[in-house]
Amino acid sequence: MQAERVLLKTDAQGNLIGLPKLPPHIHLEAIFLLEDKIPERKRCPPPKLKGTVITSTSTSDAVHPSTPFDPFKPAMSDEEWEASLDRTARQISGDPEAFK
Repeated sequence: MQAERVLLKTDAQGNLIGLPKLPPHIHLEAIFLLEDKIPERKRCPPPKLKGTVITSTSTSDAVHPSTPFDPFKPAMSDEEWEASLDRTARQISGDPEAFK
């Protein structure tokens, strides 16, 4: 037995829209949950990340950061860039310590 979740919608007359294509000669069991509005799923981080991620409740922080974006300022210093390249090269060569 295979299970597949399919969300079906109806038109103004209550007729189903977009029925899925089914293989021939099968038995089908359906359970219909009639809801006016599909509940919105709340996303939450895995328990392992709990307390490690800092979120801001203010959307203005994302729209207007405290420091303005400077497209001419490098994202990394030369030392950070060289260290990143070195670590990547060690990862490619298979050094297990480079993945820590």
